[in-house]
Amino acid sequence: MKTGVSRKRNDSQRGNALVESAAILLPLLGLLFLVVDLSLALFTKATLQQAAEAGVRFAVTTRLATGQSYLTDSIVQVVQQSSLGLLNGANGACKISVNYFNAVTGAASTGTGGDVVQVSVGGYNYTPIGILKSASPIAINASSSDVMESCPLAGCPPITNPSPPVCP
Repeated sequence: MKTGVSRKRNDSQRGNALVESAAILLPLLGLLFLVVDLSLALFTKATLQQAAEAGVRFAVTTRLATGQSYLTDSIVQVVQQSSLGLLNGANGACKISVNYFNAVTGAASTGTGGDVVQVSVGGYNYTPIGILKSASPIAINASSSDVMESCPLAGCPPITNPSPPVCP
């Protein structure tokens, strides 16, 4: 008679184990997806920062990229190539800004040797894919600056394209 009673008790415990597993597994998976989302956001920020730094490293040399006629367009091209596809196309190029400043006064300048060049990526929105999917996109910005070298003997290349691409 006791075996029948213990068997009923074991069957009821099986249902408890399933409920307890679900109660632990759901928050655990939520935490895992949260970590993945935050990791991807940090990866995106690090990638855009590295791309801006690559653009500045290229800009300080005051040379042109292959197929480009203007320094600013060359810098934008280098940033796009270094962004792992995050800034592709005309829409990506519109998120990149290149500014030149006089190293002494800090006023806006024309981009000659000795000026400070600042490359910024702004307005990039990272949309979470997991547990934060219902949240609004995360705005990510990156910026880097350095002093440009003096122009070569042949002179500085043209800085700004007189007919820049139109941003949407």
